[in-house]
Amino acid sequence: MASIVLGALGLAVFAWRLLAYRPWWSEYLARNIVGLLGIVGLVLGHVALARISRRIATITLLVVLSPPVLFLCSFLLLLLVRNSAGYHFLQRCGFYLAIALLVLMFPVLATREWRSRLGCKSRSGTLATLGIVMGTLLAGSWWMETCGPVSTAMRMACAINLKRLGDAMETYANDKPGNYTDPNQWCDLLLQHTHIDADLFLCPQVKWEWRRQVLPFPIPKNEKCYYAMNPDCEPNSPKDTVLLFEIDGGWNKSGGLKLMTAENHRGYGSVLFNDGRVECVHRRQFRKLKWSAGADNSTSTEHETNSTK
Repeated sequence: MASIVLGALGLAVFAWRLLAYRPWWSEYLARNIVGLLGIVGLVLGHVALARISRRIATITLLVVLSPPVLFLCSFLLLLLVRNSAGYHFLQRCGFYLAIALLVLMFPVLATREWRSRLGCKSRSGTLATLGIVMGTLLAGSWWMETCGPVSTAMRMACAINLKRLGDAMETYANDKPGNYTDPNQWCDLLLQHTHIDADLFLCPQVKWEWRRQVLPFPIPKNEKCYYAMNPDCEPNSPKDTVLLFEIDGGWNKSGGLKLMTAENHRGYGSVLFNDGRVECVHRRQFRKLKWSAGADNSTSTEHETNSTK
């Protein structure tokens, strides 16, 4: 009964998430509440079923644990092939195969329950199974949201942000004496002298990953800007020179290759070139980018500056 009550509460919170308007912080809280209620309800349901029939409880536990175990094994396998072309394909296959096993769990539970011939205990077994099913639904939805594959659409949104920042850079250079902003104050100057919003400095992928956090760990990134300016790029520099690129976070940061990160997009980093073109570049291609005219990319001078703001 406790398992069913927790499952009902979790389903109510889940329905509220789907139907009601809510601020961003409540989404973060409600998702983890649903997950905790599902996990506790699932455990209580298994405890109740084990008191009725240990054999059925053991089989049910193996079925319930098989999807996350399979997903963990596929994740460990992907660590060995992270740089291969089929990495993202294997990642999605492993996750969706685990979800398929999770869906197939329900007919298995029903079949085992009614074939067990528990006699007078069949009603209790049905209630325990119902609690397990509800808990599995809630815990499974929480697992899919926090561990599921991320769409590449976030890269496109990040590229749009960089493109708009590049347009602001060009506007500033046209209004001023033909130079880009001061690398030590480029974020402040763009906000002051162009019509852009502060949200453009935030990488959409980082914002989305913050919402996928499991309770307070790991501590999410909370920077005001996730892009940096290349101080060696000027309006008359070659078109393929890097102008803006992704970093781990920091306001008014400027520099070169050492600052660029591929962690925001799981192995890829967005780059804005001097001609306004934006590309999502794999980490293996970072050193092939042009950071300054007539200089070797691997030994280019790095300017890592931080604003006091």
